[in-house]
Amino acid sequence: MTRLRTRSAAIGIAAAAAATLLTGGTAQAAPAQTDVSVQGYIPGKDAVAGQCKGWLNKRSDGYVQAVGQSWNNNECLFVLQRRRVGSGGYGWTAVSHSYWILNSKSSTGYHWNGTDAGSRVCLWNYTTGTEDCGATAW
Repeated sequence: MTRLRTRSAAIGIAAAAAATLLTGGTAQAAPAQTDVSVQGYIPGKDAVAGQCKGWLNKRSDGYVQAVGQSWNNNECLFVLQRRRVGSGGYGWTAVSHSYWILNSKSSTGYHWNGTDAGSRVCLWNYTTGTEDCGATAW
């Protein structure tokens, strides 16, 4: 946990650009993996920043989750964001915690997309300072 706190502090100091990317999220320990048999990869929605990658999985009931992976000692943060259009709409908002990964793979919980709403995964490579958000899944 000390490492997580140290890295979280470094983010606040060294990553002003990441603050916009991760609005509303806080760095959390990786959750336990869920049963992959109920997940379906959504092609074409990936985010890539150096040696960090994020993608979306979707269940048949409309719930989505973000998955992030890093390799070659690249430290990364990723978050699931949601946007709603039309009446009562809002801009991109973090709907999961931000997850810190290093040479590992982790996932958020599932969040419902809902009517007129889309989701995307955004990630930030702390090692290189690069960031990316994937395309929206409606």
